[in-house]
Amino acid sequence: MEIIVKSSEIRKALEKIGNILPAKPALMITNGILIEVKEDSLSCVSTDLENTIKLDIGCKVVKKGNAVIGGKKLISLVKQIPDEEIKITRKDNSIELKCQNSKYSFIMMDYDEFPKFPKFTGDTVLTIEGSKLKKAIGKIKFCIDPEEPRPHFRGGLLDIREDSLNIVATDTKRLSLYRLLLEKGEQKKCKCLLPYKLLSILPSLVDDDAIDISIGKNQISFKYKDTYLVSQLLSGSEDFPDYEKVIPDESKQKEIFIQRDTLLSTLKRISLFTSDRYNKVKISFGKNVAVFAVESPEVGEAQEKMDIEYSGQEQDLAFPPVSLVEFLQLLEGEQVRFGFTSEKTPVLLRDSQQADYLYVAMPLKLE
Repeated sequence: MEIIVKSSEIRKALEKIGNILPAKPALMITNGILIEVKEDSLSCVSTDLENTIKLDIGCKVVKKGNAVIGGKKLISLVKQIPDEEIKITRKDNSIELKCQNSKYSFIMMDYDEFPKFPKFTGDTVLTIEGSKLKKAIGKIKFCIDPEEPRPHFRGGLLDIREDSLNIVATDTKRLSLYRLLLEKGEQKKCKCLLPYKLLSILPSLVDDDAIDISIGKNQISFKYKDTYLVSQLLSGSEDFPDYEKVIPDESKQKEIFIQRDTLLSTLKRISLFTSDRYNKVKISFGKNVAVFAVESPEVGEAQEKMDIEYSGQEQDLAFPPVSLVEFLQLLEGEQVRFGFTSEKTPVLLRDSQQADYLYVAMPLKLE
């Protein structure tokens, strides 16, 4: 095996596939990155057994071959090599990297032990802009608890419909939904659960261009330019809550429109007076005023008043402040709609002008 490749090209590829390298590998070989050289291309492959990514890189091929190299060491080295050509050569049981004034040699790992690339068969369900998919994932991921024992709460639901793609996440106490409108086409209706790690990896692999998504029985694939990712799906999509029943009916709610930045800064200040044991902010809505209050025997007390337009019945609600802050930080509009019915029913928050991104939170018990 012998190739000549630009350091900038292989650096970019290795940084992408390095995100899959497991922190605590079940098999030591998965610490490695597989390099495969064919007639006119170089492919790099990494896997954690649940996610496998293959990325093609343009290079000058002198001799075909393959090798497995310790991934983290290789990535760290290539990051520090200046922008110049690298000659990569296999010599017996080692891989040699030569630059203009430097030479490095890695002992190879056992190629035969490296897991084979998954055989994947699935229907191409849809093609979507990478920028839209990245945005949707970023809007809902904060509601996932990756340590939740029930698998259907450890990932995000991908719900493909005739004219929309809904991405949903919940930890049972809160729920976020981002809806992407699709042109009515040939895509099949489908529901599947995307693992948390996949949702963490995917945004770093793509940019604005189109991604082809294919879904099989237990796997999902994403094809983007020279990148191909196959991931195991979580089981239990049929056990995921009927999220549309969780979302409150806006027509039955009292609603208040609040400036997002004002609400966010108020919650950030007042949350400084919470603690692990006393992690609650009480919000009291009255005629044209909202009062935010925290009482903590461990820290102290805080209260802020905010002028609002509201003439309905007085209502007290309580939340862990971070449950509101995390959503507000992701909201892009200037004004947030805050909808509620009672202190025992879910509240609905969304951009005042846009209903495609919404958030449902269950209030805490009032004392």
